[in-house]
Amino acid sequence: MFFRRLLCTGLVLCSLSFSLQAKVYTVPMLSEANGLLLSQPERALSLTEKYLSQRRLSKPQDPARVHINEESDHTIRTPLNTVNALQIQAKALSILHRSEQAISVVKKAEQIASDNGLIYPLYESRLLLAEFYWENLRNSATALKMLDSIEKESRKAPSLKLTKQLQVLKYRALMLRANIESNIGADEKAEKLYIKAKGYLVALDDQDELINYQLKLGQHYLKHHHYDMALDRLLSGYWLAVETDDQGQIAQANYYLAELFDERKVYDKALDHATQAGEFFERYKRSQQLAKTLTLIASIYEQQGRYNLALVHYFNALDQENQLQHEVRSARLRLNIARVYLHLYNYTKLSNILFKPVIWRNKVVMRRLLLKARFYKVN
Repeated sequence: MFFRRLLCTGLVLCSLSFSLQAKVYTVPMLSEANGLLLSQPERALSLTEKYLSQRRLSKPQDPARVHINEESDHTIRTPLNTVNALQIQAKALSILHRSEQAISVVKKAEQIASDNGLIYPLYESRLLLAEFYWENLRNSATALKMLDSIEKESRKAPSLKLTKQLQVLKYRALMLRANIESNIGADEKAEKLYIKAKGYLVALDDQDELINYQLKLGQHYLKHHHYDMALDRLLSGYWLAVETDDQGQIAQANYYLAELFDERKVYDKALDHATQAGEFFERYKRSQQLAKTLTLIASIYEQQGRYNLALVHYFNALDQENQLQHEVRSARLRLNIARVYLHLYNYTKLSNILFKPVIWRNKVVMRRLLLKARFYKVN
């Protein structure tokens, strides 16, 4: 594979940010699918599709039986396990950046939960929907509005009062709200939300979620240039993930650490962490994360003046983005490649890159290009 070949030439992660709470599944197929979300989302999607297609939804006469999670008859699926399967399927689709399908599937899970009086799965599905609106569509207004509704309604739900389920909902809602506030620039507000969320995290006693919390807080500090605090949190998350051998979380930690060391211009450490992250993303065919990692590595090489290595990685990142049909990101990568050719005084290849239609179809990228061209002309 190309990443390993590049390693031999001298090389020494969204994000997934929605919470993968430790959850007990009585159906082995669903348990396996949930465990594969971070590493093999395509496989997780395939397993849930198989489960839903091979079993028919049961319709018990006794309304209380819809809450039963046991399925001794392998030809049927209870409403609860149907909702669980749809939630896993929606998460897999979200990770694979199939946003519209993810939203459609989780709305179906929400409807089944509502029809069958499954209160916690209902709010769980609504929270997932808010996460998708933020993580996949970057629609902060809609996501925050949904969070307001979830928090208000869940407090009134009799079956959730004084239960661990309510604590889980509150924790996840606080974390999502904190992530949104951090990304829209509300630094202090986000930090207060993270601190408040930590109180619920202690009560949950969930090692996987502790790792996720440390990485999210570290990412927040990094975003707002609090580098010492970011390093402390990211390293804490990294070593916790190593202790539990959570390869997906290790890869995420490595990517964030690479970004941090890149910003601090500690390029050897940045390359080391980025390389480790890239190996995981390549192994499990996580194309978008791999493209981001390759772009980061290329940028580091470019800053070091190692232009040929920068070109190799920019082109490999471009291959990934082209496969994903991300025209805007492809156009930006072409601009980066053109800039490297400019450093190398290779004006022929620079021209060939610049005048690709994919660049000029996007007005925002085109304006950036013209501004850069004006800058180079002046300087």
